[in-house]
Amino acid sequence: MYKIPDNQQHVFNAVAYMIEKKLLDMQLQLIAHKSPLKQVSIQYEILNDEQLLIQVHESLNKLYQLLAEFCKAYQVPTQSINFKKELNVKANFLWEDITGARASSMKGYGITDKELMTDYQKKIDTFTNSINEMIHLLN
Repeated sequence: MYKIPDNQQHVFNAVAYMIEKKLLDMQLQLIAHKSPLKQVSIQYEILNDEQLLIQVHESLNKLYQLLAEFCKAYQVPTQSINFKKELNVKANFLWEDITGARASSMKGYGITDKELMTDYQKKIDTFTNSINEMIHLLN
């Protein structure tokens, strides 16, 4: 067991957090692949290789075991995450991404059709307003 100074412990905590977030993302991808989650512009091709899916699940379980060993070795505590705040952070990042996709930024791609860009900007504004509503719900 290592003695890690308090002012350095946050590094190990952050690495564990990052690993677990990526593992959770992979688990969600597996769920989305097989479940009727709401999808509009993404449609996963069905992977009918059950043996491969079993191996992926086994690999994820192994990675979680390695993460548990990592957390034990470096005294990484279970981090209590406020789910509402986490959703708020994700909504704010989505807002930033959407506002960065304004019609004015499309000129760099050579898109100059004024009518098209007016319609596009209205839709982007609607996304932005909807995200703002969600952010207000979470605050």
